[in-house]
Amino acid sequence: QEQNIAVDAVSKAIKEKQQKTFLLQGVTGSGKTEVYLNLTAKTLAEGRQVLVLVPEIALTAQIVKRFQSWFDDCIAVVHSKLSASERADVFYKIRTGEAQILIGVRSAVFAPFSNLGLVIIDEEHDQSYKQEERPCYHAREVALHRAAYFNIPVVLGSATPSIESYYDAIMGRYTHLRLTGRPTGQPLPSVQIVDMRKELQEKNFSVLSRALQQELVRTAAAGEQAIVLLNRRGYSTFVMCRDCGETITCPHCAVALVYHEAGHIMRCHYCGNTMPIPTECPKCHSKRIKFFGTGTQKAEAQIASLPEVKVLRMDQDSTLRKFAHEEILNAFGSGKYNVLIGTQMVAKGHDIPNVTLVGVLSADSMLNLPDFRASERAFSLLTQAAGRAGRGDKPGHVILQVYDAENRTVQLAAAQDYDTFAKEELRHRRELNYPPYSAFLKITVWDKNEERANATAQEITDFLQEQAKAAEAGIFGPFAGIIGKVRDLYRVNVLVKSAQIDAFKKALWNSSYRDMKNVYFDVDPFNVL
Repeated sequence: QEQNIAVDAVSKAIKEKQQKTFLLQGVTGSGKTEVYLNLTAKTLAEGRQVLVLVPEIALTAQIVKRFQSWFDDCIAVVHSKLSASERADVFYKIRTGEAQILIGVRSAVFAPFSNLGLVIIDEEHDQSYKQEERPCYHAREVALHRAAYFNIPVVLGSATPSIESYYDAIMGRYTHLRLTGRPTGQPLPSVQIVDMRKELQEKNFSVLSRALQQELVRTAAAGEQAIVLLNRRGYSTFVMCRDCGETITCPHCAVALVYHEAGHIMRCHYCGNTMPIPTECPKCHSKRIKFFGTGTQKAEAQIASLPEVKVLRMDQDSTLRKFAHEEILNAFGSGKYNVLIGTQMVAKGHDIPNVTLVGVLSADSMLNLPDFRASERAFSLLTQAAGRAGRGDKPGHVILQVYDAENRTVQLAAAQDYDTFAKEELRHRRELNYPPYSAFLKITVWDKNEERANATAQEITDFLQEQAKAAEAGIFGPFAGIIGKVRDLYRVNVLVKSAQIDAFKKALWNSSYRDMKNVYFDVDPFNVL
């Protein structure tokens, strides 16, 4: 019934060519894709085209199959692994009307549609829709502008909408549609929080809690499957000297190198630079070099040692080849493997009926990042990961491994209570005047010379302080980026927070800073640091 209400509401806007935005908030497994398929059929019946945005390439293959089962050959797909000629071919089909449906990642929002009738953005909260390199844009904002141009509806779908979209819905700017249960009547999975402090006290030094080890063995023995999320790739997170405490860092970036067992190398996850493992400390020449922390490769090795467990890994290292995502998901979906471990790409959108167990390692690690969106991101990822379990006939079980079991965000994610979380988050943000009650503009200066970068950033800060006399705002900076150097370029940030951000945008647009090649502007940045 809820699906029918949603389809009817959007269908009216499609038929009448109304520019309306619908927030389709549905619990994990509530049948949002079924709503998308019905709406696409209605749009095609009107002789118009449909754009479907998905956050990551890993999700594309699955949603393409669902759409192909309904619409045969009128679908085109675009993602980052396509060559320039393949992408041009896709855009030609869209422009000429040969393809009626385009499914793609964020860049697909610029496709040259001749007769667009509907835009669907799946997992609209996802960070992947924001491009942080120049040109900085958010696919959702571009889609809303294109929809206004074509006079067509936009459907934003998510189990955990972005706080900004949720705010717009409760304020009446978006039409709020809800799917509160799963169509099969299957309950949401049960969630167990495991306190890793107690595991350490009881001499369990493994990355896996005893509860998760037992459940993985039980799941494998029962012929069922499990997904394990660890949002950190590599084998160890850093390599350090035990005598002097020196961490081995990238010579081009201000960040620690990560040890990867494959090839027995250390790799920088920012510039890709690799180095062999040192035999001695470069600072004090001690031989006592040790690996610290746990990445997906190390966790994979520990899971593989459990009886009857056949483990498969999906992260950026295992998906470098074209179609690697699809091959991994097909191998797991076929039942050849019973545990899939990976970074956040394993947590979103996958609908595998035989998955009855989900484990999240270091579930609260994201909460300690110095960013006002840290709680929102953590809540979304935990809820999305939990939603992969129990989507078939068998009940699901989720284990969240944390070091702060009393944390409010973890507790609400375990209860899958998005509305309470969103209302509390909005209250905190109103007190601190954070988005959606204000907007941010980040200016980043990149330079090979640190002093020159700071001087330019200070000049911009002084300019913005002058503008702030006419428009109420907070000007922060200049300050070094949280990763102060990337690829031998120093990064210095200036941040503007204001409810009147357009005044600052206009001032910068008319200034000499606009055309400086080493000055980057990011409106509504996802990472303020």
